[in-house]
Amino acid sequence: MKSILLTVLFSAFTQFPNLLWANKTADCDSISAPVISSEKQVSCVGQPIILKSGGCDGTVIWSNKKTGSTLTVYPTKTTTYKAYCKKEDCKSAESNALTITINIPSTPLVKANKTKICFGESVVLNATGCTGDIIWSNGMTGKEITVQPTGTTKYTATCRSEGCVSCFADEVIVAVMGGEPLLISASKSVICKGETNILEAKVNCAGQVKWSSNEIGKTITVKPENTTEYWAMCETEGCEPIKSLFSVQVTPPLPPVLKVSKTTVCLGEKVTITAEGCTGGVVQWNNTMQGRTLTIEPKETAQYTAICQRGDCQSIASLPLTVSVNSEVPALPQVVAELKNVCPFVTVDLSSAVNQKQTVGVYYEARMGTSPESSPVTDVGAVSENRTYYVFARNANGCYSAPAAIAVTITSCDKPLLVCTNNPATAFITKTERTTAGNYYLEGKVGGAANTGHWSTNGTGYFNTTNGLSVIYTPSPEDRQAGKVTVRFLNDDPDGEGPCKAGSDLTELKINSDTGKPKEMIGINKLVKGWTRLNANLFEIEYAIQVVNMGTNDLVEIRIVDSLDKVFKNGSVIVGKPDIKAIDPSTGTEVVWGIDTSYTGKGGLSELLIPAKSSLLAGQSRSVIVKTKVDFTNAQDSVYFNTALVTALDINGNICADKSANGNWPDVNQNEDPTDDTEATPLVLSSLRGSDNDIFIPEGFSPNSDGINDFFVIKKPVNLRAALEIYNRWGGLVYKTEDYKNDWNGGVIAQTNVPAGT
Repeated sequence: MKSILLTVLFSAFTQFPNLLWANKTADCDSISAPVISSEKQVSCVGQPIILKSGGCDGTVIWSNKKTGSTLTVYPTKTTTYKAYCKKEDCKSAESNALTITINIPSTPLVKANKTKICFGESVVLNATGCTGDIIWSNGMTGKEITVQPTGTTKYTATCRSEGCVSCFADEVIVAVMGGEPLLISASKSVICKGETNILEAKVNCAGQVKWSSNEIGKTITVKPENTTEYWAMCETEGCEPIKSLFSVQVTPPLPPVLKVSKTTVCLGEKVTITAEGCTGGVVQWNNTMQGRTLTIEPKETAQYTAICQRGDCQSIASLPLTVSVNSEVPALPQVVAELKNVCPFVTVDLSSAVNQKQTVGVYYEARMGTSPESSPVTDVGAVSENRTYYVFARNANGCYSAPAAIAVTITSCDKPLLVCTNNPATAFITKTERTTAGNYYLEGKVGGAANTGHWSTNGTGYFNTTNGLSVIYTPSPEDRQAGKVTVRFLNDDPDGEGPCKAGSDLTELKINSDTGKPKEMIGINKLVKGWTRLNANLFEIEYAIQVVNMGTNDLVEIRIVDSLDKVFKNGSVIVGKPDIKAIDPSTGTEVVWGIDTSYTGKGGLSELLIPAKSSLLAGQSRSVIVKTKVDFTNAQDSVYFNTALVTALDINGNICADKSANGNWPDVNQNEDPTDDTEATPLVLSSLRGSDNDIFIPEGFSPNSDGINDFFVIKKPVNLRAALEIYNRWGGLVYKTEDYKNDWNGGVIAQTNVPAGT
């Protein structure tokens, strides 16, 4: 039966072979060719173009073998694109042809009317072969410009046409052959009579340097008996030399200026006196000691003076500094040497160990160590740890007695009474401050047996965290309409279901419905990411600028302004054009964003972005990395402060703006308002050169383990010791060392992390 059925089917297929294929062809003919289009058909080299297709209910296959209903291409030359629609085994006819024309401006030809000049002369530069706008390497624009270089300089230009930029033209070098003034420096700013001094002329002199002493060369050694004025000039054939004057001051060193943290000390207390102003010399003290600092432990009131000794000459004595000694040190407190708990209590009261009446003006302090600077005992009335504690007496002058030791022994009890019974938990709301963004900064305080606290509200707003001593509360629209809201601060229950209760506190916040700030916010921060030394005085500085949309809606037309020529001046020179790229901070990868390739940071070309191509989604951020070369050969400044500006349009067409904060986040103080964080970003020249005696102490750092500013680093000479104490905003000691090694990364004494903030 099976063989008969197969025979019948085979017979039917051989007699009607086109029957099945006819149906298949009819289905393929019904597939329409897609229609392709693009948002624009003229573009610049390498810019993204989005191609779109319509009319295909299958898979769109493009002429470059890519698939999908949309296609992003980056053509570098004029290119024609087509596509067809494929569904199962069928494919349509080809779509319409779509040609993307690439606008490639011609590279201009740059010429100069002369390439060798004397100092002060002008040169006319001319660019031809460009149908658009000419942008020169010095930031100037126009087909013809006049320049007056102060040293040998390279010039080039690009052609900008319809938003596209050409390649750089071949450089024209204009050489300054002579006549320029010389920058004269001395190995010592002030010398003593008969002391030698080396004078150096710093300049790119094409001829020879001649001095008033008739000596030839860039350096000479002088040994004046009195203050003397010298001159030097660059002699070059064809150029009129200019005499540059320099005066060598012959005078004894100035007397040091003495400074001390306090002029009244307690008997037995140490104090350090610092002598400032003895540059290049050695400080000699009237007690025969030597050095810039003098650490003393005076037994009685005394006067201290110092002189500055430099070579064979010395200054007069400094103004005397009197350090008074307060000999009235409080007597050693009379205490019980040992305290033991009495069951059912499992704590003791340290104050009960002091068995003398308190003298007027004398106070007692309990501490964990033998020094008055050791950690205080937090709960004096309920000590529960087996250890030795120390009680000090302190008078109104701040003088401490010797420590009186109290050994505490805690024994276990069969039916212990909970600690919270005689040391109940307490909670208080201590601060309610309205931020400039219309939110509320709240602080609480716990005491007794409590360790931490929790926040709640009867409103519908939200806390940035509900746990901890300090939080930020953001009112909801309903809160603002009601005009008030109640917040509650409750500490942890010491014994859970036991008889002890948690402490709590309530307060009412008056909510202003008008925050005075636009709802949308944009923030910007800037930091020095790194630097590279290219030669003796030429450095490549790398800045990282981050822009964050801190609002709830998208922002468009982002503008970033960074005027580098307002930063690097007074002798420092920006060399060439900066290198710029955009980074997605969430991935660390380079992205396409509206970078303006004409940016130079000087001459008015200070906008980093093309606004029409720069936008940010709600919560989105972008980083712009700027690398610029700076020549510090003739720099007169040692610290350079940089501030970037950002503006954007919100969905209502309002402008929101911010000035950059120094660091890696726009909202440094975390009050949800970036506009009140506007600290300029510093660049310290001495830290680049690495051989100065300058001291630089940063005002902040970012210990987030990203490899950038993770440690608090003080720049100082190698032989200078730094004693460091770090306090939090409440005056609590966080970190202390007598010889700091630039190794603190935000940890506290207990090796836990300090919360972000001040």
